[in-house]
Amino acid sequence: MTIDELAFRSGVPKGTINKIIAGTTKSPTLDTVQSIAEALGKTIGDFIEPRSVQPLPFSREEDKLIRKYRLLNVYDKQLVEDVLEAAYNHTTRNISPEDAGGISYIKCYELPAAAGTGEPLGNTYYTDTIQVETQRLPRNAHICIRVHGNSMEPAYHDGEVVFVQRLDGESVRVGEIGIFILNGDGYIKRLGQGVLESLNPAYAPIPIHDYDDLRCQGRVLGKI
Repeated sequence: MTIDELAFRSGVPKGTINKIIAGTTKSPTLDTVQSIAEALGKTIGDFIEPRSVQPLPFSREEDKLIRKYRLLNVYDKQLVEDVLEAAYNHTTRNISPEDAGGISYIKCYELPAAAGTGEPLGNTYYTDTIQVETQRLPRNAHICIRVHGNSMEPAYHDGEVVFVQRLDGESVRVGEIGIFILNGDGYIKRLGQGVLESLNPAYAPIPIHDYDDLRCQGRVLGKI
């Protein structure tokens, strides 16, 4: 269909259609769009693309840290990076069988905390006791839980076991990683502002609504 024919069928001036096609007119009126749609045998809905809501790349707390970091001089930035690297290595470390030291025993919940879309908890938990080298056991670790899924990569991978500190009814702080039960499903996630966040960018944040039943089961301290 030519522009002349479209203008004739729709009753919209040719000049107006040319401006829309060229992008000069970016917000045509509803009547104009409806007339063009009908002339093409379409509806207005055919012209509308759904808006995708993209999650923020980081939380508000992380944004504050980034802003502070940018104000530091080169020496203080290096200090922050050194501390961050040490903390990251502590969180993601693996226990080596060659490490020397005593042996401690800690309960491990074999029903996995999901690192993906959620793992039904119900009453099917059962525990086992595993051996951990004492020098590798975090001071405040009470239990261990096995991870399922890949949404918390690169820090926590499918099948790995994480150390968890019980919080006695409290919750982790924003930016911390915890074990959560959301409406009966178990997750290992980072707590954000009104959402449960994954470390893997392929997974969108899980919104927390006022009517949701959210319970924090503990703080993740590291992994085996």
